[in-house]
Amino acid sequence: MSETTIESALLISGESALTVDQLAALSGSDTAAARAVGLTVRQRSSGRFLDAHENSANDFRLVTRPPQNNTSQRWQLMLSGYLVTARQKVNGRFLDAYESDANGFRLVTRPGQDNDSQRWVLRPADGGSFTMQQLVNTRYADAFESASEYFRLVTRPAQNNDSQRWVLKAAGAGGYTIQQKVNDRYVDAYEDAANDFAVVTRPAQNNDSQRWLIDVIGEVYTIAQVSSNRFADAYEGDANDFGLVTRPAQDNDSQRWVLRPAGGGSYTMQQLVNGRYVDAHEDATKDFAVVTRPAQNNDSQRWIFV
Repeated sequence: MSETTIESALLISGESALTVDQLAALSGSDTAAARAVGLTVRQRSSGRFLDAHENSANDFRLVTRPPQNNTSQRWQLMLSGYLVTARQKVNGRFLDAYESDANGFRLVTRPGQDNDSQRWVLRPADGGSFTMQQLVNTRYADAFESASEYFRLVTRPAQNNDSQRWVLKAAGAGGYTIQQKVNDRYVDAYEDAANDFAVVTRPAQNNDSQRWLIDVIGEVYTIAQVSSNRFADAYEGDANDFGLVTRPAQDNDSQRWVLRPAGGGSYTMQQLVNGRYVDAHEDATKDFAVVTRPAQNNDSQRWIFV
């Protein structure tokens, strides 16, 4: 996909079709035609194409097959959010969060670690605001609203309220302020180990501790099979081999997929609900079934969109 700026991310008002520029980067061909027929998705390791059974007897399972030039192998991508990192401008430390109740799921800043605890999914919410989900566990950035709790940021399950909605505004020299919609306080962070580099909200201070450098590193899509108009989804348990299937639209994180560049024009696809990577069996005894697996950093988890 083409490089995306945070400015274009801020223009999202809801789910929209893949942009013409993105289609051009993906297809290298006529964008209007690509939009009409969808994209093919090819596994880099096997060269086989993403396809799906279209009947309940086969559980609408996704599989890979040789090219067939039909609409069961074509997929429509609908943009629904962006994957970003956020660095505090004053020191370059990355927004991160504890992942256990023992540490209160507190947000902190840390040096760069190149992992999913430092990757955040921005999705549009009400009034030009965004929700922010930590990719490693899909919990939502939120904040206490009282001085007794030091206005600390934490992650929480979805609550669908303004304490989990954030307003991003350009603040010069590539920086952005992040305001909690419920009270307009600004995201800031301590800059010392004695305070564990804790992230908090504060009144406006107009300084670089409240400015954040936000880099778009991936995009989030729903993926629908053109022939059936059903959406790619996946089981989340070993009993079903974490198999991919198509299902009617459900508007949940099991049908949202995070795409990130993986070299050579390929992309990884992570199921947002659990961060597992799309992969596929490469033998007929398993019907070349498509599944999710932990990260393996190999070509069976790299996919080429054309």
